[in-house]
Amino acid sequence: MDWLTGYAMFHWIATWANPVCDVFFRTVTDLGAPTFYYVTVAPLFWVVDRRRAAVLFLLLLAGVYVNEYAKLFFDTPRPDPALARVLDLRPYQMHSGAFPSGHAQAAVAFWGCLAWWVGRRWFTALAVVVIALISFSRLYLAVHFPVDIVGGLVLGTVMLPLIRPLHRWAAGGCYTPRWAMPVIVAATLAVAVTGDMPLAMISGSIVGFLAGSSWLPQQPLVLRTTGQASAVVIVGLVILFGLAATLGLFPPSLLAVIYLQVALLWVFALWAYPRLGMAAWLRPASALGAE
Repeated sequence: MDWLTGYAMFHWIATWANPVCDVFFRTVTDLGAPTFYYVTVAPLFWVVDRRRAAVLFLLLLAGVYVNEYAKLFFDTPRPDPALARVLDLRPYQMHSGAFPSGHAQAAVAFWGCLAWWVGRRWFTALAVVVIALISFSRLYLAVHFPVDIVGGLVLGTVMLPLIRPLHRWAAGGCYTPRWAMPVIVAATLAVAVTGDMPLAMISGSIVGFLAGSSWLPQQPLVLRTTGQASAVVIVGLVILFGLAATLGLFPPSLLAVIYLQVALLWVFALWAYPRLGMAAWLRPASALGAE
C-alpha cells in the first residue's frame, strides 16, 4: 500500500534517475499541460474540423472543471520536497491539491478522444503510450502520489463516454446550445464563490468558446492549399501566444480581469482570427463547419 499512497515510489525512482531522464520527463509532462491542449485545439478549429474540435474542447473543459472541484473537495497535499526528489515546483502546484492528477485525467480525455476520432489501432496504441508517459512523468517529477495518478486516470476514463453525445450535438449543426446560459452563470458563480484562479481561467475559456463558436456570426475557413493551412496555423499561434502573454501582466488576485482576458482570447481564436484569415488567404464557405 505504501507504493500507492506513500514515498516508496519516489525512493525507487531516485535510485535510477539521471539528468537525461530529468529533461525527458520534464518535456513529457509539458505535453499534459493546458497550454499544449489549447495550442492543439485552436488549429483544429481553423484548418481541420470545427465540429470535432468543439467536442475535444468541451471534453477538456468539462474534465478540468471536474478535476478542480475534486481537488478543492479532497484538498490532499502534494509530496513534501524534504522527503522526495521534487523536480517541478511551480507555484500553482505548490498551492493546489494533489488528488486527482489533472495531467493524467486530461491525457486520457485528449488522447482518448483523438484515438476515437482517428479510429486506427496504431494510433490507439500510440495514445496509450503517451498517456502512460505523461502519467509517469508526474511521479518522476514527484509532484503527485501514485494514488493521485490512479484517480486521474479513472476520472478521465469515466468522462470518455461523453464523446458520443457531444459529437451528436456538434454533428447536428447546432452551435447555440440551450444549456449555454446556465453553464455561463454557474461558471461565473464558481469563480465568485471559490476565488480560485484556475477556475477563473477555465470559466473564461468556456465563455469565450460559447461566444466565439456559438453566438457570433461564423464564416468557416475553406483552404486552397496545404501551404495556406500552414500559414494560417503558424500566424494564428504566434498571435495567440502574444495575446496569452498579456495574462502575466496582471496580478493573479484580479480574477475578473483574468476571467475576461481568457474569454476574449478564445473569442479571438474562434471568431476574430478566422474572419481575418478569410480576408487575407481564404474564400468563404456557406455552411458552418463546411469541409
